Amino acid sequence: MISAIIFDMDGLMVDTEPLSRQAWDEILASFGYEMDNAVYGRMIGLRSDESVRVFLDAYQLPLTPQETRRKRDALFNEKLAQGIPVMPGLHALHAEIARRGLPWAVATSSPRRHAQEILSRLNLLENCRAIVGGDEAARGKPAPDIYLLAAARLGVPPRHCLALEDSLPGCQAAASAGMVTIAIPNGVTKTAVFPCAHHIFNSLHDVAAILDTVTDA
Repeated sequence: MISAIIFDMDGLMVDTEPLSRQAWDEILASFGYEMDNAVYGRMIGLRSDESVRVFLDAYQLPLTPQETRRKRDALFNEKLAQGIPVMPGLHALHAEIARRGLPWAVATSSPRRHAQEILSRLNLLENCRAIVGGDEAARGKPAPDIYLLAAARLGVPPRHCLALEDSLPGCQAAASAGMVTIAIPNGVTKTAVFPCAHHIFNSLHDVAAILDTVTDA
């Protein structure tokens, strides 16, 4: 039975992928380029240092990785300051989790400080039992490191964790960690294939609906 839930964050809890895409688009536009959807698809779910590498491999810009990351982060944070779009069913799911007393964590490719800021603005930080950012693990998704560290911080064996993801690298990471994995594609990842996911749902509402069948809480 499942005794803990581990959430990805961007694209799963909050609909920030379009904001990220806009930031990358603006960088390219300033140099007269347009983002190729296939390139952006390869960037989704990766740590920021790895997504920057994919970006610069595809577009020969006169920027260092550090400069690229700073520009992207500044543009992204400007957009985030205007409001955080929450994915459908997030608060309903967390209400069900709280009612059952289930511990939960966040395992994100984003830096830990970004996760803390998002959770704080959603009024979820106090209830989050553990956070693992991509800057805290030796390897990013699709390696299992981030999820294994989240399970360790929860004190729950990976096989008793339910992982919720929106990207293929994230699903691969959670499945490789030995967790029951649910893929919930968003508008950006809706065409992706998730062979490693145990289930594919339309929204977080669907997760709330099956908690009775997968937990003993």
